[in-house]
Amino acid sequence: MRQTSLWNDQWQFQIEGAADWESVCLPHTWNALDGQDGGGDYYQGKAWYRKRFLAETPWEQVYLRFGAVSKRAEVYCNGQLVGSHNGGFSAFTLELTPYLRQGENELTVMADNSADLPIYPEYADFTFFGGIYREVELICFDTKAHFDVEAFGTDAVLITPDVTGTVTMQTTLTGNGLLRSEILDEAGAAVAAVEEIVSAGDHVTRLTVPQPHRWDGTAAPYLYTAQLTLSSAGKELDRFSDSFGFRDYFVSPSEGFFLNGRSYPLHGVCRHQDREDMGWAITEKEHMEDMSLIRELGANTLRLAHYQHAPFFYHLCDREGMVVWAEIPFISGHDPRPEADANLLQQLRELILQNYNHPSICFWGIANELGIAKETEAMLSITQRLNDLAKQLDATRPTVIANVGMTVPESPLFHITDLTSYNEYMGWYTGSADDHGSFCDERHSRIPEIPMAVSEYGADCLLQWHSAQPKVQDYTEEYQAIVHEKAMAAFNARPYLWATWLWNMFDFAADGRDEGGCKGRNNKGLVTYDRKTKKQAFFFYKALWSKEPFVYLCGKRYLKRAAEKIEVKVYTNLPHVALWVNGHFVGEQDGNTVFLFPDVPLRMGFNELVARTPEGCMDSLILERVASEPEEYVFKESKNFSSAVAQWFADVSQEPVSRELDIRPGYLSVNDSMELIYSVPEGYKAVQELVIKALAIDNPGAAKRMESGGALSFTDLWHHIQKQLPDEVYYLLNERLNRIPKP
Repeated sequence: MRQTSLWNDQWQFQIEGAADWESVCLPHTWNALDGQDGGGDYYQGKAWYRKRFLAETPWEQVYLRFGAVSKRAEVYCNGQLVGSHNGGFSAFTLELTPYLRQGENELTVMADNSADLPIYPEYADFTFFGGIYREVELICFDTKAHFDVEAFGTDAVLITPDVTGTVTMQTTLTGNGLLRSEILDEAGAAVAAVEEIVSAGDHVTRLTVPQPHRWDGTAAPYLYTAQLTLSSAGKELDRFSDSFGFRDYFVSPSEGFFLNGRSYPLHGVCRHQDREDMGWAITEKEHMEDMSLIRELGANTLRLAHYQHAPFFYHLCDREGMVVWAEIPFISGHDPRPEADANLLQQLRELILQNYNHPSICFWGIANELGIAKETEAMLSITQRLNDLAKQLDATRPTVIANVGMTVPESPLFHITDLTSYNEYMGWYTGSADDHGSFCDERHSRIPEIPMAVSEYGADCLLQWHSAQPKVQDYTEEYQAIVHEKAMAAFNARPYLWATWLWNMFDFAADGRDEGGCKGRNNKGLVTYDRKTKKQAFFFYKALWSKEPFVYLCGKRYLKRAAEKIEVKVYTNLPHVALWVNGHFVGEQDGNTVFLFPDVPLRMGFNELVARTPEGCMDSLILERVASEPEEYVFKESKNFSSAVAQWFADVSQEPVSRELDIRPGYLSVNDSMELIYSVPEGYKAVQELVIKALAIDNPGAAKRMESGGALSFTDLWHHIQKQLPDEVYYLLNERLNRIPKP
């Protein structure tokens, strides 16, 4: 019989080369603090874990299952190498039996998140936390006949339900015996069962559930349980159970997503797994908190970016009825090393086989924003191989790529997978907040036969910045909310979009960033990194998507106002709102989601605003009218480039640079794609001399990302790197490019 126990306590840890060991418990990362403080200088390298334990019970076989180790793991028992694993997000299982000795044993684990490993992700806009950051399980058997627990970190049971009621279960066994397979309904009653004499190896079992209940999204996420028992001579040898659900779905290029035969528009969020001061080393408590906030919002779909998430969270998605896009970390470019390609194929295989049974997962994502880099034959080849592997392992789910906004629809990246999507940041990195609809229409018109979604959109915001006239790149709560309001108005008017996922549900660590006065963080979340504060845009989506009645007065942190009259914004999912100021009735409106009350008068000093609905919902706010608009609300941009970069610029710039952006027809400019600029030797040379050389001084990762060129224009890339270089670099490069004829 199997005995499983958590192995999270009484570990010791040290960075490689350190003199002392420290006591830690798992999950653990060494980058919890330095991975979130900015500078792009968090420790990426090797570290060691060790655990001493007694082996007294004479188990027949002993295995160790790691939930995840970032990025590479080598496991040793009593000084002997047990095995290794490449990939920081999937589980892996190793057998300890041959290496154990009676009495005391020592297990050591080398974890390595070095930047130069041929293991994805290699570079991306988030921190790659190192460590054993998920739980570890010890799995012991008193027999050699059991389910194969080593098969790609799973228990080797794949469940394929069909809405007719047929359930196919593929199993891999390490010995012979009697296999009893049962299906239990939500009440725990058996609704189908079969017994078979089986031999070691692969085995297929089919059962039929009469009149199966559907797993039907957030409305009715009905789950069955498959329970498999292996026995011999009346003795139970091993038992496995997992939940699954019956559902069918398809995606129409013109009408969007359908679940169980009906239109089911997908609207939701992307999620990163890290938490402030914890990094990726989070527990079930943090996962449940995240899901609670997502459910409060009213989302019905999740894009779990940009890697395999914890098994517990996928189970939460099953239980809560979330439709999930699960993906691997093939991000931003291609590493031509063969080992890197092998690693991508391995990570996709593990993602699919470890998560095959989850009814919530409806899409396998094989890449993200590859169009940032130059599209090479090697890149397209591995992308096609990934798609082929996904189809080989799972013919029931469609594949998808998230393409960067500048990737043209004619790119092969749009013709490899079943579905496609765009990451577009209109109103933040490019265009205006009014451009979401025209962007989608233009791209969809060029590939109308391919179902199209929006997999990322949004804007950064920090709680301290506010404005009555919000504008792009001011980092205010008010501007972030406007971007989301306009985006959803555009998306809801376009039923051909099969899904939309906003970026991001939560702020997350990106140690190389310095945005809006906050280092080491991407602040596009609707909720702060510590999960303590919901930003204004959170309540817009709650009003748009949730069913629990509520009303919200905007401006909770914009409490000092200089104007005699202001516009008051109210969010609610109810159809009628009335507003009072200082006890006096101001007005009432019928409407939907966003209610604007213009020219609301404020007296000097403190003012109480109250919003009420006939259903009894109420929210209040106290504003102070002051003599002048406080400067404390305004973000003042500052450049933080180093003295070395300043000296570099002094060397390359011999004369004053005009801040006029002239664009000469027929000549290159900063508005052209990097691929086009790099196609001309003089253009490549200009970028290398004026940009790459400077970036390499302080941020080799950013320099590497730009090195290959791609579909993005230099102007789009400038939004990501402008804080590291003098403003004049942008204009100086444009002057140089304006002398070079387009090919």
